[in-house]
Amino acid sequence: MRLKLYLIAIIGFSYGTIMAQYSPAPADTISGENSYYFNQEVPIKSGKELTFIGWFFTQGVTSNYFPRNEFFQGQVIGRMFGRSTARTSDTLRTGFVEQRFLPFFLYTPKLMDGKVTLRASFEIDWTWGDASYGSGGNQGAGFNGDFVNIQTQNVELEIVPAHGWAINFGLLRAFDSPYHPYRTSVKQLTETGFRLMYWAGDAAGINVRKDFSRGNISAGIYNLWENRIELEDDVWLGKVMGMYKLVPQLSIGGSVYHINDKSNGQGGASILGQGPKSLLTDYTGAYRFSFPDTDYETNVTWLGAFFDYNREYAYNRHKLSGFFNYNVGDIQGETARVTKISGFGANLKYGFRHGNTEDDEVIVDWIYTTGDDNGITDGEYNGVITGNTWGAPGNLPIAVGPNILFPSGNVVNRYMPLISDISNLGAGLNAVNFQVKKAIVPHKFIGTANVAYAMSNASLPRGGTEIGTELNIGVIWKIKTLMEVEVRGARVALGDFYDAPKANGDEFVDADDRLNARPVDPWLLYIAFKWLMF
Repeated sequence: MRLKLYLIAIIGFSYGTIMAQYSPAPADTISGENSYYFNQEVPIKSGKELTFIGWFFTQGVTSNYFPRNEFFQGQVIGRMFGRSTARTSDTLRTGFVEQRFLPFFLYTPKLMDGKVTLRASFEIDWTWGDASYGSGGNQGAGFNGDFVNIQTQNVELEIVPAHGWAINFGLLRAFDSPYHPYRTSVKQLTETGFRLMYWAGDAAGINVRKDFSRGNISAGIYNLWENRIELEDDVWLGKVMGMYKLVPQLSIGGSVYHINDKSNGQGGASILGQGPKSLLTDYTGAYRFSFPDTDYETNVTWLGAFFDYNREYAYNRHKLSGFFNYNVGDIQGETARVTKISGFGANLKYGFRHGNTEDDEVIVDWIYTTGDDNGITDGEYNGVITGNTWGAPGNLPIAVGPNILFPSGNVVNRYMPLISDISNLGAGLNAVNFQVKKAIVPHKFIGTANVAYAMSNASLPRGGTEIGTELNIGVIWKIKTLMEVEVRGARVALGDFYDAPKANGDEFVDADDRLNARPVDPWLLYIAFKWLMF
């Protein structure tokens, strides 16, 4: 199957937007008496109308996994061993360098008293030596370059009608954290709310929020797919989210999300479509619903609650956060209901600061999602649904700690984790990560190590429940402010979950290419340079 990956890039790599704020995010401050965002992480010059921020990322990688299909050598998004043909090898090794540049432009005209800000962000990605004299996404570093490669992430307007209020509309970030997505560091976004594990994409819509001294509340509606403008055949996502500080060190919050999908699978990435029965789910690692109806409507509601205690270690050496998110809904077919939907996800994360810097830390992170042994054969799906059913990717569990078992933030063109969606193909998840960080030289050299284990809560045909165990170690050298080099290696010992043809990729290839056995264990080694400039 010939996949037009450059179309996936335009839709899917909202991921780059997040990496643009890997370090503390740029602050587009509201000046004057209406300056209420005092918690911004990187201040900018007062009264400045036009601000530029850039994220530059380059890494060299070697590993034993890669896409087997020659048409997927440019960009790959989705689960390892999925339909993208990403497979491991015991004889072949990769060796490549990839690069990303993300320019951000913020315009706050003095004429509007600083109450209106236009934001635009773009993305330029490539692999060294890949192509020249052409056009498309995620290429352009061949000899002489001369390649048209620029992707639009966000173009949105923010209006501040009154103190504490913000109205954002356009193509903007639809993240599942209660904090302002343009005034918050990525670290904070991945540690609060639902940690980008349910929704972390870019969407056209409008969001209204109110920030006050002890919390915030926001509401938004997003059009994920607009088909024929005269018909009700679109995909709409709505949300209401709020957070409140009970005491300075403890915050609680909750949210309601709802999606109405009348698209019948149209839209989405290239020819894959989107929605519960689309081929997209075979790439992203979400559960694929299989039913004969061609005319159907999907409704899913997510009811969630979350908390975080002492997130920045401001009061003592312990921190704790977590969430619970219950999804309920159904799919209505042409004449009857296809299936009910009912499942939940939960998370607890504990941290202990054992030293004097932010890099002296021990973390235990547990993730649980319900699974379903028999799919929708009994008329009910008892697993989790996330934004990965509608986008590639639509959620980003990048802050767990592993680099292969779960996705890492250090990627450009090859996003190929074992678990790219917390539903885990509908089989559910029970995973824990143990991480140790130590400042060898405070604020300069940091050593890190992770041990992670994951199993499913349901088994796939001919497979078990043990997904695997990852060990990874790394060293970070902070060269200058917001500039660093990271070296890391990782390996996963695969479990019997990958004996199943659906898990190990046999289901997606011809009989002659099937492994009929557990794949070779994946490993990875990279060196990465990162610089946030402003």
